[in-house]
Amino acid sequence: MHLHALFRYLNRWAVLALLGGAFLLLQAAWLVHAAPPRQSAEEGKAIFERLCASCHTIGGGDLAGPDLLGVAEKRDPEWLEHWLAEPDVMLAQGDPIATELLRQYNNIPMPNQNLTLSEIDALLAYLGVTQPSLPSPQVQAAAVVGNAQAGKDLFTGAARFANGGTACIACHDMAGLAAPGGGSLGLDLTGVVTRYGGEAGLSAVLGTIPFPTMLPIYTTRPLTPQEQADLVAFLQTADAAAPPNRTGRTLVQGILAFAALDVFLILLFLWHRRLPQDRRRALSRRAA
Repeated sequence: MHLHALFRYLNRWAVLALLGGAFLLLQAAWLVHAAPPRQSAEEGKAIFERLCASCHTIGGGDLAGPDLLGVAEKRDPEWLEHWLAEPDVMLAQGDPIATELLRQYNNIPMPNQNLTLSEIDALLAYLGVTQPSLPSPQVQAAAVVGNAQAGKDLFTGAARFANGGTACIACHDMAGLAAPGGGSLGLDLTGVVTRYGGEAGLSAVLGTIPFPTMLPIYTTRPLTPQEQADLVAFLQTADAAAPPNRTGRTLVQGILAFAALDVFLILLFLWHRRLPQDRRRALSRRAA
């Protein structure tokens, strides 16, 4: 009887041990399954603040691009993944949603940020769990009062950026610049304040500089809030102006270059004529 009771006692504990082990295994599996999304959402938040917050908010209203609150429910997941990976390709292919977004938001194309698959997954995880948030610090920077003349000096390079960034005129042109104007590597910035959703939208863009071609220049040389405000104030002066006449500028530059070449050829011709005369005079002095 005592031996039978002992077996029953041991069996009871064995069953409890098995149940406890199964519970621990299930809990560990749940933690392993649940941890990556939380981690991905945190990574996605960092990516959003670094690359997306200049043009988008989450519950803070439209900027240069749409407010992304609830975008994970509004758009098909596969479409969102493709859009984050290759927005330029989708626009070139005439995707109807991408084309409508381009028309709706002042024909500003979303830049291809060359995101990896893991970065896209992290962004989608973040966008799927986010709640309304306050505008980003870059948007709040628009409250700084800007000076148009100071902005013009920064744009043209007459004044240097505090952190050593390249002057805007090296790559961008806009209405109102004196000949020969600005560079043509970047977009013409005439009307850029309106295109980016007003002062707050453009200030947000200048606060993060999300464009891949500009990141190597300004990532380690960010604009100060005062510089952002000054540039916005200056760019507003050309917001309603007509774009610069590049054809006219090119024609004037061509005429000036041709005139300079003519002057050079005339001087070269006179110099060649004078050289033999100088030689003859030198020989005459030696003979004497």
